[in-house]
Amino acid sequence: MFNVYEFFNRINEVKPESRLDVGQPDIPVRVEIIEETVESLRRGETGYTNTGGIRELREKIAEVEGVSADKVIIAPGAKILIAAEIVSARRVAVVSPHWNAYSLIAHQFGKEVEVIRTTIEEKWTPGVEDIKADLLIINYPNNPTGRVLSAKELRGILEAAEEKGVKVLSDEVYAELSFTRFTPARELCENVVTVKSFSKLYSMTGFRLGYAIGERDEIRRIQRFIESTVTCVPPFVQKAGIKALELREELSRDIRRVYLERARMASKVLGGFDFVEPEGAFYIFLRTPQDGMAFAERLLSKGVAVFPGIAFGDYPNFIRISLSGRGLERGLRIIREELECALESRATEGWEGSSRGVSAEGSR
Repeated sequence: MFNVYEFFNRINEVKPESRLDVGQPDIPVRVEIIEETVESLRRGETGYTNTGGIRELREKIAEVEGVSADKVIIAPGAKILIAAEIVSARRVAVVSPHWNAYSLIAHQFGKEVEVIRTTIEEKWTPGVEDIKADLLIINYPNNPTGRVLSAKELRGILEAAEEKGVKVLSDEVYAELSFTRFTPARELCENVVTVKSFSKLYSMTGFRLGYAIGERDEIRRIQRFIESTVTCVPPFVQKAGIKALELREELSRDIRRVYLERARMASKVLGGFDFVEPEGAFYIFLRTPQDGMAFAERLLSKGVAVFPGIAFGDYPNFIRISLSGRGLERGLRIIREELECALESRATEGWEGSSRGVSAEGSR
């Protein structure tokens, strides 16, 4: 299995001018959040806290999300919460293309992984009628495709899962960065655990702060997993989270606008090539005229870093472009130039050669 983290480490060694690879927001953390973190440290708030999170933060999240505080749990990042769900499953289903951490975590715990194949021709729309897993992971707005399901599409998936008694884990870390109407999965089905993060909207990746929303019994089960692994989130990080939520409305409006403008600009620069225009998040999943890994290497030699499609499943003829890194306009221009060059060199084969490898396997 391709390890995106190893490739990421290699990119760091090369130090390319345009970093369009990782989902690391380039928008600085708001100064108010930094100041609150520092003040919390100065107040000596550096010890252990409740394993489920401090009451003030859980209540603030509950207010924002429209749930009760006892249906919320805080954790050091969204990934440990995803792991808490995977560890209790027998077989995990993922909609591909997908963030490969889902598969990495599942394999780490010795879980079977069932892949739900989607294609660009069907606009990355999944069908789950034949699912055999007991945990289904969905991620919308989607990493890497930027797809956002309509309420009707989402309801169809959730109803199919409910009929089979399949629990749904909805990874909604990009929910506030949707450019179209976004429907939280929990509004359509009770058998849903929602996972969210402070990393994307608030740019707080290094703070490692996430939360889950679920029924009370589910939250207690997740809390036992947190207790046996990472214990708790530092109090000064949680205080930063409270301040971030106070700025949520303003940031949601402003940051969403920034990424929407970038998505439109990127779609214009890359117009004529094969991708679904982003409906949310900050990625473009682009089909390439040659093997995606080779194309990613080709771009890296030109000072542009992207991730190959195989980082997100069995998509050998794709690359993922992040719209949240430095050197974006330069990188997009070079990507277009290299796409045109690759097409010219394969003129005798035509575009058909690039589409033969489009299938989804099953592995953000």
